[in-house]
This record gives sequence, structure tokens and C-alpha cells, in this order.
Amino acid sequence: MIYLLRQTCPLILRSSIIRITTTSISNQYQHRKTISSFPQSKDIFHIVPKPIQPYLRLSRIDKPVGSWLLYLPGAWSIAFAGSTLNNFALMGLFGLGTILMRGAGCTINDLWDRNFDRQVERTKSRPIASGEITSRQALIWAGVQLSLSFLILIQLNIPSIVLGIISLVPVVIYPLMKRFTYWPQLFLGITFNWGALMGFTAATGLVFPSVILPLYFAGIAWTLHYDTIYAHQDKTDDLLVGIKSTALRLGKETKLWLRAFSIGMMSHLITVGLSVDQTWPYYLGLIGASYHLHKQIETVSLNKTDSCWKAFAANRTTGLIILASILVGNCLK
Repeated sequence: MIYLLRQTCPLILRSSIIRITTTSISNQYQHRKTISSFPQSKDIFHIVPKPIQPYLRLSRIDKPVGSWLLYLPGAWSIAFAGSTLNNFALMGLFGLGTILMRGAGCTINDLWDRNFDRQVERTKSRPIASGEITSRQALIWAGVQLSLSFLILIQLNIPSIVLGIISLVPVVIYPLMKRFTYWPQLFLGITFNWGALMGFTAATGLVFPSVILPLYFAGIAWTLHYDTIYAHQDKTDDLLVGIKSTALRLGKETKLWLRAFSIGMMSHLITVGLSVDQTWPYYLGLIGASYHLHKQIETVSLNKTDSCWKAFAANRTTGLIILASILVGNCLK
């Protein structure tokens, strides 16, 4: 999948004779400058054995923003069902499942994309692309994560289990989409927001299309917003290796489309609120979230990697504003 959250590792020079040119020094400086703009969460690596570290990086454990963006639509969905102790426990269960499924998805994504990743500056040091982990080891690791995810899934009710099993289809095929369409971000949205379909269903035991479908569409529009921004980081390399993205498709019109995605997101969230009889704090929170999206669009420089990353990462705050709005709105019901 796009991806959503990427990491680097030291480059190991194997040749006995190294020829250093001015250009290579400049390129390495620019690479380090780019990497330094991304938050590096390395604390976890101080407490785990070195042989395990490549697997954690493969699962993006050190890049939590993507996990938040995967988790929040499911948390919204559960919160819409009510602020009960059972639902808060369910949010915790979804959180654990999010970490495992995101890790499995990233592993599958990197298996599909290993040849592309070797040609892209920001991804060539990923564990599979760099050779730290073999394809066979990655397949086993994906199986471990999927197996643990299944153990969590079977704690839910039958409709949620069925939805969870179906979710494997987009998880597996999403990484292929960038080869065939300029809209892989749409397929990422279909994959990443599956929790919106499952959360309310897991909390109520029933499928309510009037609630979960507009919430799902809101999540897809949100993903189109933040992942189009994210894709602008790689547009130069993507052109060289033949990868397609909305960043390349929309080009100079990107900010206009980002506004359209944001409007679509908020329109569907309003629809969900009306379906569950949400109260005024919820709608007030949507105004705040809308302004947050507006500021992202206004301030992001789509030709600067660090600016794109900051705008992308800011969407965790957007999602948390919406979650808080739902919970506060529930208090007045």
C-alpha cells in the first residue's frame, strides 16, 4: 500500500574501494536533510533485540501516524454507537487489531513493491528492498500478523467477522493499483477505512447501512485528501519508475481537489450525525475539523517534502477532533 509511513536504515558499503564525488556527497546530504524532516521514533529499538528490529520497521511500528489514520475511522464508528464501557473496551480491541493489520498490510505492500522500492530514494532502505529480510521471511511475518489479527477478529460478533474476512481482498490487491491507475489513493481509502464498516456493526451486532456507508465514504474522501498530499513527496521518483498516483494525475489542480475531498468528507459526516441524532457539540467539532483541513491546504507546499509530511501527519489531529466531537456529542443525548 501507499504508504502511508516510511523509514530508513543505515546503508552498508560492501565495496573495498569507494569513489566519492561531489555529486554523491550532495545527494547524501539532501537525502539526510529529507529524512531529518520526518519524526523518527526510535525508543522502541532500545529495548528489542537487533534481529527483531527489521521486522518492526517492516511493520512501521516506529511510524505511528499511519496506525492512527487506520484506527480512527473504526473508533468513530464505535463511538457513534454510544459512549459505554463496552464500546471503550471495543475501541481498545480495535486499536490492537489496527497495529497488527497495518503491519501485515505494510509487509504485503513491501513484498509487492520491493523492486520499485529499490529505485526510490526514500524507500530503498526498507528491510525487504535492502535485503535485511528475505521475501520468504516477510511472508512468514505477514502470516504471523494475520493470524494474530484473526484471533482478535473472532472476539467480535458474526457480522463483524464476515466483514473482517472480506477486508483481506482490498488489503492484498491495493498495492497493485499504482501500476494500473492514477487513483491508487482511492483504493487505499477503500482499504484503510474498512473499520468504519466494522465498528458500529461490532458495537450493535447489526448492519446499519444508513450509518456505516456515509461514514465509510467520509473516510475514503479523507484518505484521498491526506494521501494525495503524501504522494507529492515521491512524484519525481514515481515518474522515473512508472508508478501512478493522484499527485501526478491532479498536478497543479491538486489543492482544488483537496478542497473537494474535504467537502465530501464533511458532507458525509453530517449525514452520519443526522442518522444517529447527534447533538450540537458534534457539529461544532466538524467546523473545527473543517478549519483544520483548510489550514493544511492553505499552508502545505506540495513541492517540499517536509511540508507534505507535516500536512499529512497533521491529519491525526483532524481525526482526533472528530472523535472527541462524537464523544462530547454523545454526552448530551
